[in-house]
Amino acid sequence: HLQLSMVLVVGLGGGTNAGKTTICQRLPNTLPHCHVINQDKYFKTLAEAQLSFPEGDVNWETCPALKMEDLVSDLEQLMENSQLDIIIVEGHLVLNYPPLLRLLHLRIFVKVERELAWTRRLTREYDPPDGPGYFEEVVWPGYQKIVEEVRETVGDVKWLEASDPEVCYQDVEGIIRDVMTSARM
Repeated sequence: HLQLSMVLVVGLGGGTNAGKTTICQRLPNTLPHCHVINQDKYFKTLAEAQLSFPEGDVNWETCPALKMEDLVSDLEQLMENSQLDIIIVEGHLVLNYPPLLRLLHLRIFVKVERELAWTRRLTREYDPPDGPGYFEEVVWPGYQKIVEEVRETVGDVKWLEASDPEVCYQDVEGIIRDVMTSARM
């Protein structure tokens, strides 16, 4: 349980292109003293990532493609030296990394349908860009594996649907507000 004097640390995981980043861009405007850590800022460079995948192509949908230790370290520092009420860590793998999980008070996963993820992905640019078949052969199977792993190994997850971005945003904000309210009681 969250104590009033503690910062609430929220893990917002979910599928690629599920709307996690868009939600997190809005939350600091409506939740007081809220800070967002975006997992995307912790991707390794291509040269660094290639060292983690000596057999072939980099799989950007897995933890070895990220500097997850740095993310955890940055979060711990922020938790210790902060006047914040809420820290949200968002990204497709934030609920799949045990050292990060132990720091989270609240876990939310935004599920996304394949067609919606594909349609949204087509509007984005990636560096490096997706190669032919990357979505079908890597991204979508990787997402399915992430969902399965979270369902089997992570407790107390709030599951949301990405189909309506406004409803999803309101659900995330409402869940966080409810936890903050109950912590003050």
